[in-house]
Amino acid sequence: MPQARRGKAGTPEPPPTTSLADSFAKAMEQRPPKPGRPVQAARVDWVYRAPHQVYGREGYSQVSNEFMSEVLAVLIARHGMSPAQSAVLVFCMGRQRKGRLKVTHAAVAKHLGIERANVTRALGRLEGWHMLKRRPNSVILVNPLICFMGNGDLQEETLAQLRADASTALREHFPQMRDDEVRTAAEKEFPSFVPPPLPLPRGRQLAFGEDNDDPAVEGQAC
Repeated sequence: MPQARRGKAGTPEPPPTTSLADSFAKAMEQRPPKPGRPVQAARVDWVYRAPHQVYGREGYSQVSNEFMSEVLAVLIARHGMSPAQSAVLVFCMGRQRKGRLKVTHAAVAKHLGIERANVTRALGRLEGWHMLKRRPNSVILVNPLICFMGNGDLQEETLAQLRADASTALREHFPQMRDDEVRTAAEKEFPSFVPPPLPLPRGRQLAFGEDNDDPAVEGQAC
């Protein structure tokens, strides 16, 4: 019986993986079965998928189409989300890496050209909608369920860590909770996403060029 190969530490090495290309190549080397109709010809064409072409050099994120079309677009169009809130959210979605970015409120305000107070208010409302979450040391987490830069494995790791963090926090603040209650409550915490109530269509249109970043207008939009 063949012995499993062992690595330097004496642990068994995993069996070598076979790619799809190798499987096809091996299959083409085999002779066709004799019974049945004779094979006249066989050919395999290798077609490679073209890479995405996007603006900029920082790569791209996976964004939920349903969030973009059914939530964000409707909130903006019906003024359920203020210009400052939508700008801050889009900025965070574009700058996040593996669901997080590190930036101060003042830096966001300077980049967007709005008041710092508007950025702080916008972040508070977006956090209440579970679209993002603020952490210490100027770290902002963008909900990985709506936008994430990284592959599916990294997203699963990030989601698992966020849910574990929610369970730990609940356990610290409510030590009397049962395990099943902690799991249920953690599922309702960030990063779970429930779209905020969408406002009814509005008949009044804001005038073009109106200063919507004014604090008074910001409060109305909230």
